[in-house]
Amino acid sequence: MLISETWPRSGRVTLKPFSEGLTEEEWRRFYECFRDPEIAEWNGSRPLRMPMWLFKRVVMGEVARGDRLGFGILDERGEWLGTVELYDLSRTEATLGILIGAKDRWGKGYGTDAVRAVLRYAFERMNLQRVKLKTFKHNVRAQRAFQKAGFRVVSVLPAPSPRVAISLGPVRQPKPEERRLEDVHMEITREEWQSLG
Repeated sequence: MLISETWPRSGRVTLKPFSEGLTEEEWRRFYECFRDPEIAEWNGSRPLRMPMWLFKRVVMGEVARGDRLGFGILDERGEWLGTVELYDLSRTEATLGILIGAKDRWGKGYGTDAVRAVLRYAFERMNLQRVKLKTFKHNVRAQRAFQKAGFRVVSVLPAPSPRVAISLGPVRQPKPEERRLEDVHMEITREEWQSLG
């Protein structure tokens, strides 16, 4: 696999822009992430049922719209781990979404590396002023990864249902009464990111 020197990177990961085109294997792994019931549960959604050809069309339609920027997360060997995106883009801010679909990589720092890479891209190349996100309160692993990358908690609010959340993987399976009760809203500003060195 050829990896461009211009693609965002941090630690062990490189971010491959969707606009560069995905291989058939990357599309397959991307598609399977959204069909996985456990991953869907952590994202507050249902497993994807649409055929792959339609999934590709939907993703590339979103890329063409210009209000979101998506990347595949590649590990140190160039293997597909998941996706990270900046959506609801404006001239000054964006919302971050991430999904690590390779479950054998959960809890190993790849999500934090991917978040750091996309933040560098957002603040240095796009000149954004703020990046925000929300995740489920019970997703403690995701919150820790975001905090390691510099995010701070802004608020905890009741979670609307259904909707897509941000997930780096579970620490434990929550009890049914704990699921989707509250969202943790987090953000980082350009100045906060620069102060991290």
